[in-house]
Amino acid sequence: MRLDGVTLLAAPTPRSQAYLQTLVASQLLPDYVITMGAAVSDAGIDAAAQRVWNGIQLPNLDEPIAATCERAGIRVISCYATDVNAEEAVFSVRSVRPKIVIYSGYGGQIVGEEMLGSGGKFLHLHSGWLPGYRGSTTLYYALLHREEPGVTALILDRNIDTGPIVARRCYPKPPRGMDIDRVYDSAIRADLLVRVMSTYARDGHLPELEQQTPGEGTTYYVIHPVLKHLAILALEPAG
Repeated sequence: MRLDGVTLLAAPTPRSQAYLQTLVASQLLPDYVITMGAAVSDAGIDAAAQRVWNGIQLPNLDEPIAATCERAGIRVISCYATDVNAEEAVFSVRSVRPKIVIYSGYGGQIVGEEMLGSGGKFLHLHSGWLPGYRGSTTLYYALLHREEPGVTALILDRNIDTGPIVARRCYPKPPRGMDIDRVYDSAIRADLLVRVMSTYARDGHLPELEQQTPGEGTTYYVIHPVLKHLAILALEPAG
């Protein structure tokens, strides 16, 4: 099914790979994929590398975004800027007149006002249960607190992780030994994305929005390597 008016703004990252591969596997195809940065070679693709864990599709990191688009017949616009707020990136988004932009750019960048005003709503998948876990590397803080990690789908606004909430979901903790940053984190975000876009495909609009209360919750910053290591050690070994 073609998702009318939906564009994926992607970077050559495991998160973007997971988003696109999971959407394609669910037959939810965006109108366009705008790829940022230099293209990645499609040499060495191993189709068997796609796996499922606890009902969640894990990304095949050997398949570049362009290769996924080609096999699914999705139109691609190449944007060589690596800054989401660059003039070329803003022009690329405006050119497709999207209703919804699934944002999956380079990590650590904050989407500026000009890009947010380029057309449509910017849908972001945050690996933290909002408003309790705002900011960076919140997945690890949840693990340190002995909680199941959560993912929140929200509409971006001018502040960090404060926009209207579309959906939230908790996920099982990863087993020790799983690549948390590249595989697990990407996969659980992609799983909630597909759930949200399935609702969009059925109803023609995103789920009901929940406004966040200013000042509520906690903002976290990039976790210290020692704390990150302790969070990983607390996980159960893979069975």
